[in-house]
Amino acid sequence: MPQYSVYTVGHGSEDWDSFARRLSGHNIEVLMDVRAWPYVDASWFNRDRLEHNTRKKGWEYLWLGAKLGALTEDGRLDYLAKEREKRYQDGIVELMNMAAERNVCILSSQLDPMESHRHHLVAQTLMRHDIGVKHILGDGELLPAQADLFHGLPG
Repeated sequence: MPQYSVYTVGHGSEDWDSFARRLSGHNIEVLMDVRAWPYVDASWFNRDRLEHNTRKKGWEYLWLGAKLGALTEDGRLDYLAKEREKRYQDGIVELMNMAAERNVCILSSQLDPMESHRHHLVAQTLMRHDIGVKHILGDGELLPAQADLFHGLPG
């Protein structure tokens, strides 16, 4: 049984109002942005505007993309190497400490969690620390995260 749970969500091409409605049913207190580059074509999801809008909704906004973004320190997409980086491990500790006290939702760009590092990297790490992970899907429904095969391999 997990100690507690963390939510994840992706914004996709959704507008801000639809996105906020999707989150509002889950009592989110902190929106933790794990995008390495928090600027996109949909300007309402650019870091500064997103921080402003989340605060207006009564949520705290934190950007941890430098620590929990998908790419390794040398710019590669290698989740196993990323997990071994001290900066990533420090970010996970920061996330776990906050989630132990508050209702946290991890944000990335991809609407589908199966296309995102929030599932294939961050959620896998959290589950190995006995923390539950629930993905908020595009329709607002929850999908409990499951272990990925590669994270079950030794080494």
